[in-house]
Amino acid sequence: MLRAAAAALLFVSGTAFADELEDCAKLANADDRLACYDKVAKRELPPEEASRTAYLTRSWKLGPNDGGVRRMADITTYRPNYILLRYTSRPNLEPRSPSTGRAPLTDLNKTEIEVQASFKTELMSRAAFDELHLTRATSLIGFDSMRLWFAYTQGMGWQTFNHGQSRPIRETDYEPELILTLGRSNTGNGFKLLNLGFSHQSNGLDQLEHRGWSRLYAQGGWDYQRFSILGRVWRVVNQSDDDNPNIRRFMGSGDVVMRYESTGGYVTSSLLRHNFDTGRGLVQLDWATPVSRAFGGLKFHAQISSGYGITLLDYNHQQWTAGIGVSFGD
Repeated sequence: MLRAAAAALLFVSGTAFADELEDCAKLANADDRLACYDKVAKRELPPEEASRTAYLTRSWKLGPNDGGVRRMADITTYRPNYILLRYTSRPNLEPRSPSTGRAPLTDLNKTEIEVQASFKTELMSRAAFDELHLTRATSLIGFDSMRLWFAYTQGMGWQTFNHGQSRPIRETDYEPELILTLGRSNTGNGFKLLNLGFSHQSNGLDQLEHRGWSRLYAQGGWDYQRFSILGRVWRVVNQSDDDNPNIRRFMGSGDVVMRYESTGGYVTSSLLRHNFDTGRGLVQLDWATPVSRAFGGLKFHAQISSGYGITLLDYNHQQWTAGIGVSFGD
């Protein structure tokens, strides 16, 4: 009986679905026909899957319904937020720079706790730019929205198991940014945004161990259903008291971030940097799987990386690392 009922239900729903597709095919206008197909296809998906927009569209508020005023409570994830137990193949026992020389450190453990916290919030909303009539100018070059963001990222390496040195915090990197986002609210695949930004990164250390740099950058973003790409190029802002004048030789002039989110919220991402003149760079791979919807979307997180600049103090130090832990947020 149950099998017969299930078969009948499948037959009826399948027939209705076919009828809807046939009705769409009868529409003469191509745009109307495509919209009809999209509507039918979304109705066949589970509600959560049908309503979930592409990653860049939702994380940078590019959708047609994201034009509201700014609220201070609207703080969103910028880069991954995680706590990892991380192992390194080569601790940097002698950080060096052409400006500061060498800074011999005491014994470091190969294993430490790595923490990263990152967020962004709007300083000026799309509605504010609309009131200033600035989006009229950007619409001429294909962008229908503007936003100004403040972003902040802080990373910390804590020598938790280094009992002999009283468990020191090896380094803390601080990176505030200002980002002007020119967005496109188109719902299909393809080019979604152009970010124009200023970034300053520093580890706040003194004398021989101090590292810092400032950059102006342009970043393009593309969404392809569950796959997204962010490609960025930057120009280093020269400073008279630069502690690391050769940082570009190791960190390059840009990076590429790729992200894929499968059904169920499993996220795989990569960060790639490369200097084609020196052959130096970085490859970082991250994988996160949902554990709980509570606590900000708790995920199990694994990360491996190889190359230069895993932290700012290690900008010219080559190593590979592997870490496991938890991450939070989108």
